[in-house]
Amino acid sequence: MNPQYCCRCGVLTEEPVLVEEVHSASGPGLDVYACRDHALRVPAALTPAAALESALRGSHRLG
Repeated sequence: MNPQYCCRCGVLTEEPVLVEEVHSASGPGLDVYACRDHALRVPAALTPAAALESALRGSHRLG
């Protein structure tokens, strides 16, 4: 894999970790990388599917 810049610290890393894929309707998407030290600190993105699932779970409460 090619070196990438970390989205948290901005340092060029030789061992990038893919932490998010940004999709675009008007062109190619974008991959976001982090260094190994910051990969677990990057908050998970809420995808449209995950947001829908969360909303459906919240609206169907029992009791």
